[in-house]
Amino acid sequence: MARGNKNGPPPTPEAPFGPDKPVFIVGEAGSNWRAGERGGDKERAYALIDAAAEAGCDAVKFQVFRAATVYAPGAGQSDYLSEAGISDDITEILASLEMPYEMLADLAGRARERGLQFMATAFSPADAAAVNEFVNVHKIASYEINHLRLLEYLITTRKPLIISTGGGTMADVERALDLVVAGACVPVAILQCTAAYPAPPEAVNLLAIKNLAEMFGVSVGLSDHSQDPVAAPAAAVALGAKVVEKHFTLDRTLPGPDHAYAVEPDELAAMVRTIRLVERMLGTGEKEVQPAEEELARYGVRGIQATRDVAAGEILKESENVDILRPGKNRLGMNPFEIGRVEGRRARRDIPAGDGIREEDFD
Repeated sequence: MARGNKNGPPPTPEAPFGPDKPVFIVGEAGSNWRAGERGGDKERAYALIDAAAEAGCDAVKFQVFRAATVYAPGAGQSDYLSEAGISDDITEILASLEMPYEMLADLAGRARERGLQFMATAFSPADAAAVNEFVNVHKIASYEINHLRLLEYLITTRKPLIISTGGGTMADVERALDLVVAGACVPVAILQCTAAYPAPPEAVNLLAIKNLAEMFGVSVGLSDHSQDPVAAPAAAVALGAKVVEKHFTLDRTLPGPDHAYAVEPDELAAMVRTIRLVERMLGTGEKEVQPAEEELARYGVRGIQATRDVAAGEILKESENVDILRPGKNRLGMNPFEIGRVEGRRARRDIPAGDGIREEDFD
């Protein structure tokens, strides 16, 4: 962990992600603390935090923005929201989902009580300043990867960054990383993301995870907007993801732009269980006999075995007194690829039926 002094920059918090750490799982509550008209917002946010904790997530994340600093005047309607039956102007929709800064302390406290890291995606420098004291990791949303002023502010916090890349290119990622490395050199994770809500399976592009890791040499992951709760997250972990983020809601039928494509609490829990199971399955990458298979391997891997009692001095011959067989409880013989070295040799000892033929058993 980087360390500052009282006259220098603040110390960099330890990143919760990295090559030697478990997958960092983020339950993305987003703006789903709001469901239609105002009322019960904080209680719903608390319930989302509780659901993320009960599902086994490592962090819960909300979104913090002010509509006036997101879209330009006259941005109009979003086609994808219009198709979902939400026909308001995008700025009006965002204005209805603005989280009061005053809620942050309470939500962060609830997350701590439930053993979760609290996160909040900021969409402007002002939002980031409001969020900063409550988080150890900052998240940069898709479409904010080129928000120069936001990036510049986040660099000054010297906190680890998680960057989503929906709607972006490798060039966008490279430009953002160059800025971060030059400005702070803090730990960074890059998330493959498809900014479609929901993302169709053929658009998820999981192989980009490997390309991002190879090209940039940083931690990688997935911000998943597909509707299946486990398929993409599990595959992402198998491809090397060290961060997985998934939108969730208390109930997909609630009104609002992000509830319908989000997973529900039981699905979020299934995702976490599956990720942890896949982590256990990954292994070291070395192809070797595993402890779990040692007994059966000793029993069933073929060797050169005597098929009947062989007397000392007898000539060893395949299909006559030796063959390539599984030994069972008998001593394992030489590797079958060595059968040519055994053929025609003379036994040095009496070899009982079933026993393995080894180097010391023949002249």
